[in-house]
Amino acid sequence: MSSSLYRIFCSTQKATNAINSSTQKAKDAIKFAPRTPNPKPMGMESPLSRKPWITTAVKDLLNETDCDKLLHKFTSLSQSGIFRRRHHKVYKCVVHRLALAKRFSLIEQALEPQKKYICGEGFAARFIYLYGKAGMFAHAYKVFDELPERKCERGSTSFNALLTAAVSSRKFDKAYELFRELPPKLSIKPDVDSYNRVAYALCELGLLDNAVSLLDEMEANGLKPDAISFKTLMGAFYKKGDIARGDETWERMINSGLVPDIQSYNFKLLGLVKEGKLTEAVELVEELKSKDLDPDLGTYNALIQRSCKNDDLEGAKKWYVELLKHRCMPNKVTFSTLIPFLCQKRDYGFAFEVCQKKFKRQCSVIDGALLQDVVDGLVKNSMTEEAEALVKLANSSSYVPYSITMPSSG
Repeated sequence: MSSSLYRIFCSTQKATNAINSSTQKAKDAIKFAPRTPNPKPMGMESPLSRKPWITTAVKDLLNETDCDKLLHKFTSLSQSGIFRRRHHKVYKCVVHRLALAKRFSLIEQALEPQKKYICGEGFAARFIYLYGKAGMFAHAYKVFDELPERKCERGSTSFNALLTAAVSSRKFDKAYELFRELPPKLSIKPDVDSYNRVAYALCELGLLDNAVSLLDEMEANGLKPDAISFKTLMGAFYKKGDIARGDETWERMINSGLVPDIQSYNFKLLGLVKEGKLTEAVELVEELKSKDLDPDLGTYNALIQRSCKNDDLEGAKKWYVELLKHRCMPNKVTFSTLIPFLCQKRDYGFAFEVCQKKFKRQCSVIDGALLQDVVDGLVKNSMTEEAEALVKLANSSSYVPYSITMPSSG
């Protein structure tokens, strides 16, 4: 009630009591009345009211196993501006899963209609990157070429995305070609990220001397190589088994003021394992403790590889258990190293456990022949329930290229 009305009616106690009584009745009516939300025009919902719907829809999308249904749900969700702006990782996950299933036409159906939403270089770079991750470099390059038509600049962001797309599509020579041709043509100045991507491409081509020259060129152009610059070269040298040049790059990194991190140690560890220097590898792991560095997935993968190479079954199993204990998620390297070794050692029970974890991880296409070996081994060892469970997992997954069967009883 307004103050003016109050002044008019408060002249008598009777009027005041009547007003108080009616006010209380009104409050009680409001308190006990059923509450219904005020209707809002379509498209006028607050972000908070939309969030639960999008969260539920995203969960439903990520739980979808059928590729065609996955595309349908993704297409529906991508019409939402909030989804496009806030759920970058879902885009990556959907494209990754479709690429693993080799449903490249579905990737095109998912991304092409969304080009109309490109309004800035950052969003465009995302499309270039996604096509590259799917190995669809021609589509990635087309997005880059079309940017002027969409009144979008082609700067270092989209240029670096294009280099990444070339590398992801394993077109390493194309990455180097673009690096040399496009900057002067489009007035783009390569940055440290540009150089790092091309250095990686050269390393993958086995042109390590050229990659080192690129590092020198970077410094000559006034750019300071970062940790990725040095680790790219170290990783290539150690992977090749060239410990001496790997150590040279290690020293060059330290002299530049950068401190080796756990990934640097992992590269060195992998090099020692590759060369069979197992004692030095163990010493390097011990050195991590003095550097206050915690082992990560790369460390454990190297130790598992070391154990497998040394024909050490218990060691391989031990490091795998340690990997899980430290909440590291096994990846393609873990599985491709450990499962064949377990089959070779006829430890099919442990192989079954690892296979189960692989299906939960769903990180790559699964070798059907290897799974069949595990199933056959389980049956031979009277582990029929485990074999049937693995067959069911395999045949319900889009990551296994062909059907897995139970061996005949005869």
